[in-house]
Amino acid sequence: MVHGLWNHRRGCIVGHGVEIQPGAQEQPPILTEPDELWRKLWSTRAYKGFVTVNRDTYLEADGSVSEWDVIAGPDSAAVLAFTEGGSDVVLFEQFRVGPGRTLLELPGGYVNSGEAPRAAAQRELKEETGYESSAVYYAGSEWWSANSSRRKHLAIAAEARLVGDPSWDVSEAGFVRLLPSDELFDFLMSGELTDAGLACRGLLKFAVSTQEDAGLAKLQATVRGLLPGY
Repeated sequence: MVHGLWNHRRGCIVGHGVEIQPGAQEQPPILTEPDELWRKLWSTRAYKGFVTVNRDTYLEADGSVSEWDVIAGPDSAAVLAFTEGGSDVVLFEQFRVGPGRTLLELPGGYVNSGEAPRAAAQRELKEETGYESSAVYYAGSEWWSANSSRRKHLAIAAEARLVGDPSWDVSEAGFVRLLPSDELFDFLMSGELTDAGLACRGLLKFAVSTQEDAGLAKLQATVRGLLPGY
């Protein structure tokens, strides 16, 4: 028995390496559910810095064992905020170490423990840009990537207005930019926005939704007008 899994298998464990061989008369188990194709044996912390990387060890359906690096940590929330009348989109321009240059991005950041993603998006909007909105549509979430356990959430905010100065964290600095709404989809298609896929999915969900918030109705009509072929 290996960590309580499949007691018809034979296994030997040396350090972090695992060798599991079926016996002469044994065959790999027949699995009927997609999630049963892989069974996690254990997880160890491989690295912890600005990001956390876990090394997960899996037993596969054919009896082989593989190790995978998984990015872990808190979820994040971004906000697509439209100014009063839906005329502009509020963006934050800051230096990003991956590309090695400044990028225009949706305001956003980590979701704090116990914090609702919608509230996190509103908080990040105010902290990074000084803008505030009380009419906010939660547009759901998606996976960061296939090798991450994190989710990234999106909120769409209407009638955002400037209420004060940004309150940036340490090592956070940049410029608040306003992008005309009629240029939004060209910008999303440019490949220069890190959360373009998140924004496109969220805008489509918002456009087809049956939300009943009167404060969002005008913006919903604006977004529908921006969508090609809607």
